[in-house]
Amino acid sequence: MATLATTSAFAQFSIDGVVDAGFQSINYKGNKVTGFAGNGSSTSQLNFRGKENLGGGLMIDFRVETDWNMASNAGNTGTPSGINVSSGDKSINSSGGTFGNGELRLGLTGSLGRVDFGAVNYTTLDATLAGQPFGTAIGSGFRTIYVNDAQANSSVRADNSFKYTSPNISGLTFTVYKVMKQTKATVVATPSAATGLAGQPNAFGPLGAYDYFGVQEVGLKYNNGPFNAVFTNLTQDWVGVQATNASNGAAGTAKFTINTLGMNYMLTNDLKLFLLNQGYKGDVGGKNNRTTTVSASYYVGASTWSLQAGGTRAADGTRSSFTGVGVDYALSKTTALYARSESVNDAAKTVQPAVGSGAQISGPDTKFGRTAFGLRMAY
Repeated sequence: MATLATTSAFAQFSIDGVVDAGFQSINYKGNKVTGFAGNGSSTSQLNFRGKENLGGGLMIDFRVETDWNMASNAGNTGTPSGINVSSGDKSINSSGGTFGNGELRLGLTGSLGRVDFGAVNYTTLDATLAGQPFGTAIGSGFRTIYVNDAQANSSVRADNSFKYTSPNISGLTFTVYKVMKQTKATVVATPSAATGLAGQPNAFGPLGAYDYFGVQEVGLKYNNGPFNAVFTNLTQDWVGVQATNASNGAAGTAKFTINTLGMNYMLTNDLKLFLLNQGYKGDVGGKNNRTTTVSASYYVGASTWSLQAGGTRAADGTRSSFTGVGVDYALSKTTALYARSESVNDAAKTVQPAVGSGAQISGPDTKFGRTAFGLRMAY
């Protein structure tokens, strides 16, 4: 980690992050793709952080996180819009850059706890990380059998958010997270006369210029010696909200509730056990998924071996079964070689489109699998 001095005797600025890349393979419904990509075991990211001691027990700090693509220049710089005017559906091809696409927060910490503003991570992310050893990468089940929120890409945070974290009392803290629902967009999507393509009025902009779902989350965290547990209740209100990042999207009609419990226990010096349980329910459409997995990590020498197994039961009784395995071999305190694999029998249709375009492939087969071999470095 690099730290730079500032004009204040108490202010600090630092840069840290993770780099992860290697070979990957994805197989969905018998369609297989192989190549080289990032994030097989961890999210490649760059963090800018700053903090200052204000005196009197007060501390202010910020984080600007960028989750970057280790295998594509265009994936980081973005590509310009290209309109295929000869196409009957007037297709368009473009992508945005990645800077600042992760957690953004400015916070103040004191004797009464901590407050953060920005695009702040849910405490539900902490619960899923506590409940299994694979983070959000291959082997974790993230976006393949469980979710972090009700968005199509199962995001780990929301825009325009506020979060309060209480002081730690004997290992116990609680959190409150809030996003105000916006349903009065000031911009109307107007199709271009030249292309017929509509703009995106609810993608980004100043407060009130775009629709956004409401969020409320309460969390309880406990850490005491070898035992760690996180429970969260996350509710999202999409009623009257156009789909985020869509032009003239239909207004939502549903509210969703996601209850997540993640816990782990260091049984011995070389064996750690995990449990993850989640309920995901919508008040319309019949969604009512229940997910449970158990995991273990075994530490021997420079190696860490991890295994996770479980599944999801949908409201109609169908079940998705899941297995994730992985091994890390530490080359230093910050660098490791890794192997990861996960497989899902997706009968309950839990695989999210966010895991890759393969999730859009049609067909009767329900098998989904991913494998990765790579190198990871933290700095």
